[in-house]
Amino acid sequence: MRIASSLTNRIFIASTLLSVLSLGLAFVFANSRMSRDVETDLEQGLSDAATMVDMHRETRTETVTRMARLVAELPTLQAAVDEDDPLTVQGPAENIRQQVSADLLIVTNAKGVVLASAGRDSTALSYLPKGPDDGEVFSTFLPHARGVLELVSVPILKYPEPVKLLGRVNAGFFMDDTLAHQFKGLTDSEIAFAAGGKVLASSLGRESHAALEGVLAAKAPTPITLRDQEYVALARPMRSGHGDAGPITLTLRSRTERMRFLNGLRAGLVAALIVAVLLSTILSYAVARTMTRPLAAVTDAMRDVAATGDLTRKVSVRTRAWDDADARLLATAFNTLTDSIGRFQREAAQKERLSSLGRLSTVIAHEIRNPLMIIRASLTSLRRDHVTAPDRLEAVADIDDETKRLNTLVTDVLDFAKPIRFDLAPANLNDVCRASVAAAWAGQTEPEVQIDLDANLPLVVTDAERLRTAMVNILTNARHAVLAATHAVASGEGRHPSTPRRGVGVAVANQPAVFVSTESRQDRASIVVRDLGTGIGAEDLAHIFDPYFTTRRAGTGLGLPIAKNIIEGLGGTIAVTSRLGHGTEIRIDVPVTEPASPRPHSGDGGKSRSDEGGA
Repeated sequence: MRIASSLTNRIFIASTLLSVLSLGLAFVFANSRMSRDVETDLEQGLSDAATMVDMHRETRTETVTRMARLVAELPTLQAAVDEDDPLTVQGPAENIRQQVSADLLIVTNAKGVVLASAGRDSTALSYLPKGPDDGEVFSTFLPHARGVLELVSVPILKYPEPVKLLGRVNAGFFMDDTLAHQFKGLTDSEIAFAAGGKVLASSLGRESHAALEGVLAAKAPTPITLRDQEYVALARPMRSGHGDAGPITLTLRSRTERMRFLNGLRAGLVAALIVAVLLSTILSYAVARTMTRPLAAVTDAMRDVAATGDLTRKVSVRTRAWDDADARLLATAFNTLTDSIGRFQREAAQKERLSSLGRLSTVIAHEIRNPLMIIRASLTSLRRDHVTAPDRLEAVADIDDETKRLNTLVTDVLDFAKPIRFDLAPANLNDVCRASVAAAWAGQTEPEVQIDLDANLPLVVTDAERLRTAMVNILTNARHAVLAATHAVASGEGRHPSTPRRGVGVAVANQPAVFVSTESRQDRASIVVRDLGTGIGAEDLAHIFDPYFTTRRAGTGLGLPIAKNIIEGLGGTIAVTSRLGHGTEIRIDVPVTEPASPRPHSGDGGKSRSDEGGA
């Protein structure tokens, strides 16, 4: 069977594919959006960090410039520079450097000769840039082994007019590894300073300088890999006070860290996707089952009805909230349909029984004429004057026998013609079987009967008296069939030509010839009656339930039809299997619970005899 041929599988596969497709598209969209947002955030953060570095550097430059202006206006410094005495200027130089908050301080005269210097690495400068002679303030950048030095030059002017240029205060600060680490703490980015195409200081260490020099000329954020980590680098030139392009500030942010965070989100999304797909798969299968399980139950019930003809087969209808309402409606409709068909069949059978009353006149005429003739002849004998005692007793016995025969005929006809009404109550089938055997074998010892009853058989809601009547009719037929087989063997007639050598005569002689057993099957209980009698031929087996059909001389042909009507009226079924010369087996199945449509009870009319019957 193909997978797609099942409704459950189609619903299950469609729901699963839909959930996978929708969740997959959601994952792709979310992943694309997150990746784009991470890249945008990385570039924006990188730009903000570079701007922040520029702002801090420019702020420091402005601070140094402002402090250097204040220092250049000090009278003591102007007097010392005016004397052009290095010893006089050198004394306050260190104090002046600290006031300016600079890494180094160099004071020169008007000709550019150094008068004093303070700060580490101040003597390592190989030259000082020559500024304009008009007393302007300017700044410049100088490459240094320590890093990039930004030097601010402020003129020392003597007033009043005419203004005289006495010299310059040159204050500078280094953009070195220390400052790079400070900026890293402020911006959460790696910082590097470069000049002349060389990286002079950075927060990444000297070993990374060579790799960083490859991105100094980039005009946009550029990826770079350092020590197995991927970074995005942004190079921005520093600008001097005159607006000239100077050294470069390189700002880097780790893309690996951002991607690690993104990968964590992706892993979470994938896990959520897998869980969602599993849940949707389970849920879709459960939903499909709620729809197809009732359909399968209805289909199985239809198949059983078609195979067995048992219209009592029902589909259980559940009313749970998650059960499919349409499937529940279908199951209810099927149950209603089988009940209706069963009712129509019973009504048709009743009509058939009533229509057969027309044929009953012929049977009654035939069956009553002989007993009446025997009774009349016996009465004629009794009217004689000289009737001996043996003749009188024989005549009375003949009258009594024929009267009983007429009573049996009338009772069977009335039982078959009247509608059957039932008194339903819990009953023990084992007790019904024992009582039926006792009634069928009343006053008889042959043939031997064996009873095998299921001790675990549940109580059955039925009419025990009616069921006993049906069982007595069936057991009486079984007893007569065994006696007929025994008589045939004893009289030398042998067995039926089709019977094997080990025939019914041997069976009756060596073991019980009638077997009665009970068993339970789910919501049904079964009674099996099996005999080793003459059996029924195939041509007769099709008519054993027809009214007035009999193969016995003294039978009325109503025993088995009455039994069938009783059993079917109780919601049960009766099935017969037989082979000529091999005996007969009759199986009765009745529901454990109350039948769906029992015939109504009205008095006790139509009760059959419980001690005799037959086909």
